[in-house]
Amino acid sequence: MQIKPTLVALLSASLIDFGAAANCNTSQLIHMDVIGTCDCSPEPKGCSTPCPGCGVSPVPTKNIRNCNGGCEDSESDCAACGIWFHTLCNCLQHPLNCQNSGTIQKYGAPVWVLLETPPGDHNLVTTTQFLPGIRQMNAGHDEAWLFAQQKFDKTSEALAMNPVVVRTMEQVHIHLCPHNTTTATMLGKITSFSSSKLVQLADDKEMYCLGIDHSVDVKGFAGLVADFINNPPPGVCKDMVGAAIMEDDKSRRWACATTNRHGPLAKVCFH
Repeated sequence: MQIKPTLVALLSASLIDFGAAANCNTSQLIHMDVIGTCDCSPEPKGCSTPCPGCGVSPVPTKNIRNCNGGCEDSESDCAACGIWFHTLCNCLQHPLNCQNSGTIQKYGAPVWVLLETPPGDHNLVTTTQFLPGIRQMNAGHDEAWLFAQQKFDKTSEALAMNPVVVRTMEQVHIHLCPHNTTTATMLGKITSFSSSKLVQLADDKEMYCLGIDHSVDVKGFAGLVADFINNPPPGVCKDMVGAAIMEDDKSRRWACATTNRHGPLAKVCFH
């Protein structure tokens, strides 16, 4: 039987259409089902929405559609979700080069991941869990800070998680940034501090910190920050609370909640 050329062309076109992979969606990212099943989105550039918070004026504009946060599929073309649909996705598609807290495995347990960025940008720690940001974290998310502490250079870097009103990305992430030596010196001068509670600093009223007299990992920090947000000091807006970890000039490790308008990066990162 002879098949007509036009039929062959139609069949070929159909095969091409059916074989084309769609962009990876949120469910596939959560389940780490992104290898051979979908394509990671190009880095998105779109969306712009005023998102009021804490009475900040002018009202911050975010590259997102829904100010409630979170990278739903409807936000896949929004710049604020590039960390999820583009950067994290690409990392998961190359698991041998994607540093993480466990095992990148289809339908496996969620992991925290180190996203390595081009020179000049901060490396970031994020997760395969759908987790918009600091307000959604609790004591069960302490692995985020433990993993980040394993990955940062304690002698030259700090860790920082922005509050809701400051963040530009709508999937939880911790910045690994060059540390602020002025803050390290200020912390180094403190002689009396708590090792278990977040206490307001005398020399910076916008920082509430605990200190450890050694260069060791801070444990239980996620729970302390969640408690701080749920029961903030008088006059502190919950969406203004950020979090940070750094070492002072005496190699003592500090974990802090911050309440300033520009977030913890303005406190602990070099700028």
